[in-house]
Amino acid sequence: MKSIKLLLLLCLAQCLKAELVLPSIFSSHMVLQREQALPIWGKANPGATVAVAFAGQTKKTKADTDGQWRVDLEPLSASSAPRVMAVSSTFNADHSTIKFLDVLVGEVWLCSGQSNMEWSMTKSENAAAAIAAADHPGIRLFQSPKVPSERPLDTVNAQWKTCTPASVASFSAVAYYFGTRLQQELDVPVGLLLSAWGGTRIEPWTPPNGFEGIDSLRDIHQKVQKTLPSSPKYKKAMNDYLSDLEQWLSKAHSAADTESYVPAAPTFPTDLILSGNQQTPTKLYNGMLHAHVPYAIRGAIWYQGESNHSEGMLYVDKTRALLTGWRKLWGYDFPYYFVQIAPYQYGNEASDILPIFWEAQSEIVKTIPQTGMAVISDYTTLNNIHPPNKKIPGTRLALLALANDYGKDIVATGPVFESLQKQGPKLKVNFTSAHGLTTSDGNDPDWFEVAGKDGAFHNASAVIHKNAVFVQSSKVPEPVAVRFAWHKTATPNLINAARLPTAAFRAGEQLTVSNPAIESVPEASGFRTIYQIDIPNDANYSSQAPKYSIDHSNTDTAVFSQIAYHLELTKTDGTKQYVFTSMDRFTDNLKQIGIPVNASGARFIQKVNQLTVKSNVPGVTNCINSNGGNIEFWPGNYSPANQNKIPGASDKFDFGDASNDKIPGYGSMQVHHWKAKQTAFAINHWGNDGVVDIGIGNAPKGNSDWTFSNNASDYSARRLTVMVK
Repeated sequence: MKSIKLLLLLCLAQCLKAELVLPSIFSSHMVLQREQALPIWGKANPGATVAVAFAGQTKKTKADTDGQWRVDLEPLSASSAPRVMAVSSTFNADHSTIKFLDVLVGEVWLCSGQSNMEWSMTKSENAAAAIAAADHPGIRLFQSPKVPSERPLDTVNAQWKTCTPASVASFSAVAYYFGTRLQQELDVPVGLLLSAWGGTRIEPWTPPNGFEGIDSLRDIHQKVQKTLPSSPKYKKAMNDYLSDLEQWLSKAHSAADTESYVPAAPTFPTDLILSGNQQTPTKLYNGMLHAHVPYAIRGAIWYQGESNHSEGMLYVDKTRALLTGWRKLWGYDFPYYFVQIAPYQYGNEASDILPIFWEAQSEIVKTIPQTGMAVISDYTTLNNIHPPNKKIPGTRLALLALANDYGKDIVATGPVFESLQKQGPKLKVNFTSAHGLTTSDGNDPDWFEVAGKDGAFHNASAVIHKNAVFVQSSKVPEPVAVRFAWHKTATPNLINAARLPTAAFRAGEQLTVSNPAIESVPEASGFRTIYQIDIPNDANYSSQAPKYSIDHSNTDTAVFSQIAYHLELTKTDGTKQYVFTSMDRFTDNLKQIGIPVNASGARFIQKVNQLTVKSNVPGVTNCINSNGGNIEFWPGNYSPANQNKIPGASDKFDFGDASNDKIPGYGSMQVHHWKAKQTAFAINHWGNDGVVDIGIGNAPKGNSDWTFSNNASDYSARRLTVMVK
């Protein structure tokens, strides 16, 4: 009996031993952010007294009922002296102490993004020499392991390391060059906190709170909220499931008692689980960033966008979500500097998709405070999405920080478009940050184009005068618009005295875009463009309106009698397909001739007159002014029933289907030549989440109208132009 009591006492003593745990962001060799309050946090026994001692300060607190604790050290001056931080816990007369050695105070920056941020020193230009010279005791490196997570992780498996040739070899080259430039200029310790993963989109790095309140991201927000145990959506769904489960258990017990069949148990609602890989919204924040919040940082640098580059202005909203979420969680509006992604061939996709994305990146700087962009179009490899020279982007990010956050009198950006002035047959393009405006090769500025009111751009000659460039073209006697570097492979030569390049831009009057079908389809003559859009791989227009690159529906007031659609597709092997279809007007409301989303009120299930179909796709039956056309435009679901009794239509999805009242839903935008038993073109499944169906002519397999084909990724470019005359 005595031995049992002794064993129980020993067990009780062990259970009452002081517990003390800190996240791995606190380790020996760390750098603490100077001149800011310094949160230190972790776990201990509930009610334990925790003390943090560092640099002459001692802060104490008590762990709460969950064992969580936090103290904030007062701001400290920079120091390269290696000091010890001691963290102790006292619980029931038992003590536990953790000591962190070689702790410095200086500047700490978060470094995040995809592969160009992750890209290691060993893979970068001049790797051997640069690594051999990377002996910097005042620079410390922390690299988060690549872990996606359904729930926020409190710590990661990593620790701070002193920058040496051995430790830097696998570290981010961009972050390293950013840090070395800061240390050279500031002469203080620098901590680089790296969380990056190649190929990832921006959404997984965004915390749940970031998506809130942004209309274009409502669908993502709702899906994420349903996976959070604290959210009302999760609680309701879980309570409903538990109620169903309890009812089932009662029935199952009764059935078992009476030797009756037991009904199937209710299925667990899988949308309560944040499933998916590292591309799933919030999963990289959960697994690779949450554990570091709120470790004091000066700011963040970001190199990402390649995986989102076809989204245009939507990327501005996604950046706002990312940054709003981060800043809320850290508790202050820290600076955020990013690299404008480099020119690159990007296969056979349209040449202006990347410039439109560059335009969105420039818009970030204009609309989100305390942001800046480093342009690297002069150091790129058009056949390599990973330019090997990582010193350039790292250094240019450092210039932004030095100028904006550390008060250094330096030029941090290249020439930035400011305004446009008409001067007869010329346009005067004015720039800021343009002292010493010149070119990198001594030639006249290149990659300028001008357009007249017809919207057709032509190459322009350009001449520098002070802080401006005068541009003109003999083909455009009255220019009204200009664009610069408007091509995915543009590597322009315009720089300032600091030899920093100019970012792509376009400016001037809204143009009447030239008819894209006129060169291949004479019947397209006389039509004018109302809408143009690059169809996304996953449109989901129930949560966000179509992002038209051209929208003249508010400004075009001329009478029209015909409507036309021109769909251009580029297959991944480079094959280009098109179809032009025109018909008599079926509505006089321009808002209803675009993609028939619910908000437009467009819902047309009818025959159309004077159908013309012209296509280069084999098997498509071309026709002119046929009375054998019909359209199926609606924002919801549909069935294969032949609602309008279209001759020859079957009971499968084809050129004669029926809509239903589930709106918003799948979505259909189909033009048919029913006399030929053919689909002229179809764009389906844009109404909710998932891959779009798209095609010209009858689908080669499955449903002839492309329903359920989920094939948008078979094409590198998908452009629809809507016209009238």
